[in-house]
Amino acid sequence: MFKSVVNIGLFGLLITLVMIGMAFSSGRLAKVNCDELVVLIDDDSPRFIDEDEIARLVKKADSKLFEKKLNEINTEQLEHELKKETTIREIEIYRRITGEDMDFKGKLIVEVSQRDPIVRIRNEKEDFYLDREGVRIPASQSFTSNVLLANGHPDEKYAREQLLPLVIFIHENEFWNAQIEQLQVSKEGEVILSTLVGDQLIEFGKPSDYQLKLRNLKALYEQAFPKMGWNHYSKINLKYTNQVVCTKK
Repeated sequence: MFKSVVNIGLFGLLITLVMIGMAFSSGRLAKVNCDELVVLIDDDSPRFIDEDEIARLVKKADSKLFEKKLNEINTEQLEHELKKETTIREIEIYRRITGEDMDFKGKLIVEVSQRDPIVRIRNEKEDFYLDREGVRIPASQSFTSNVLLANGHPDEKYAREQLLPLVIFIHENEFWNAQIEQLQVSKEGEVILSTLVGDQLIEFGKPSDYQLKLRNLKALYEQAFPKMGWNHYSKINLKYTNQVVCTKK
């Protein structure tokens, strides 16, 4: 019984200390100005926009940032505004007080991770990336992501609705991810594959039945090419279901 009373008393004391600490922190937030803006980008994240650009976006969202006390800054509103930037996948903004002996400085910390592109879409008018969710990411002059390139005539609707499933399959397959480097799209929406090994023109046709077409192409690689050589054919046609048509050089 005595032990239970002691435990309850200690628990109550702990709650009181936590509340006092929170009150003290809240009081300090009310007295400390926002002196510094710190932007942290995840080490594994692409860098379509850098720290300076993110800082500029924060200041644009709250032009009086450095005129405010820390507790006056609406971090949720700032996060909401920055999430409008499509390159940003996740963002967390929080306040921190540093210093000692009553010489405190207020910091606003902005932690950002950016979207991971899976394909670059380039046509006569546009140049942009898509992530695996189909979110458009503007191309950057200062950063280039080493992903599959689709060029020629793919517009955004075609790329998202028809091409993206094929791209995701290639990306997730170790063999094809290493082998296929480019998709050339015709005005009719048909695809020509460019591969790292071999110089054949690979006519893929529409980006449908892609698993079956790539399975047939891999079978050709494994069964025919070791005997005939990688440069025996000038063209490989995968357009037709369950059929691979090869043209000799």
